[in-house]
Amino acid sequence: MRVGSGQLIIVATVAAFAACTPNQRIVNSSAEYDKTTAPTERSGTPEPAKVENDIAAMKTADFNFVYVFRRKDGGEFDADDRAFLNANTPYEINRRKLSDGGRALVIGSNFKFPPENFAQLKERYSFEDHSKPPSEINMTNTNSQPQ
Repeated sequence: MRVGSGQLIIVATVAAFAACTPNQRIVNSSAEYDKTTAPTERSGTPEPAKVENDIAAMKTADFNFVYVFRRKDGGEFDADDRAFLNANTPYEINRRKLSDGGRALVIGSNFKFPPENFAQLKERYSFEDHSKPPSEINMTNTNSQPQ
């Protein structure tokens, strides 16, 4: 019996589809991963950054000055707050990170705020200073004496 080219194509196609089944070991390991991961990991929704982690990251980056600003009512920064913060944060500031679900702004810098900007921010927002002690501040990277 002679096999035609049409029959050969059909046999090859069936063999190719049969070889493309999922690897059961990988499917099972994925199912186990879903059972052990946190709900936010499974849904793909990232957890909001924790302010403590962001402060630690600023310290790891070896910034001399690390500041945290929050609204006094504990709420999230709105568009007006962001505009005020942008207007009163000098361009020399090295890193800014919105943290804690939008309720904290963590700033890391080797440059000091000009006193007038700093005073306006401290008047409007709650303020935490996580900067290095003055004895550890490398003054070659700053634009003035420690606060």
